[in-house]
Amino acid sequence: MKHIHRFFVSRELKTGMPVRLEPDDAFHAAAVLRLVEGDPVELADASGRVFEAVISGTGGNGGKGREVEAVARRRLTSQFRSGKAEVISLVVVQALPRGRKMDLIVEKLSEIGVARLVPVVSEKSIPASGRSQGGKVARWRRVARAGSAQSKRAQIMSVDEPLRLDEWLGGDKGKLLVLATELAGKPLGQAMEEMRRASGRYAREITLVIGPEAGFSRSEVAMFKGRDADFVSLGPWVLRTETAALVAATVVMHRLGVIG
Repeated sequence: MKHIHRFFVSRELKTGMPVRLEPDDAFHAAAVLRLVEGDPVELADASGRVFEAVISGTGGNGGKGREVEAVARRRLTSQFRSGKAEVISLVVVQALPRGRKMDLIVEKLSEIGVARLVPVVSEKSIPASGRSQGGKVARWRRVARAGSAQSKRAQIMSVDEPLRLDEWLGGDKGKLLVLATELAGKPLGQAMEEMRRASGRYAREITLVIGPEAGFSRSEVAMFKGRDADFVSLGPWVLRTETAALVAATVVMHRLGVIG
């Protein structure tokens, strides 16, 4: 069966409604995927509904000036809209890693169904200040959009502006699962099961905190303890922060019944 590509649109759709793809999506559709009039696509709208659609026209000046229009034909039942991935939200709080590792983290977390990614600057993070991120957040959001479309999600994983870890902890964050390699935490799967047993179900929002390559500072560990966080482990091996983020999020999504 031919793969049907999905695109996100920023408005709510109705059957028979034409819509113009966003410039980056139009370029990808026309120049990379070589879609032409009559080709089938899928459109996910602002409310998370997914429609079967067809390319109804292409044009523009070439390059980034391409224009692609599609018409919504029929609303589809999304496996994610009706499933646990949309009912229970997984938020991943990621201490900023060095280099371009965050790009990989954003891409993979968006593909497996994470609802929201919060980049934070911890005391041992590199760079030391979240104010220097510049255009990185815009790039991460483009990567999240592409990853969400690739895995045919109904909604795009959101990416927050970076904050200092202590700033992010300032509000009410509910129950936290903190992956800290410097502490002997309980297995993540066990922590998830204990959470479910405590109230008979999982919380509507689960927050998973991934530490930096150099680990959390003593003061940060104390802050987490003050918030009654559960310190968790992925087993006997020490994983790179980008690997740990993907593995830990996958374990949670598996426990929620979304993966596997």
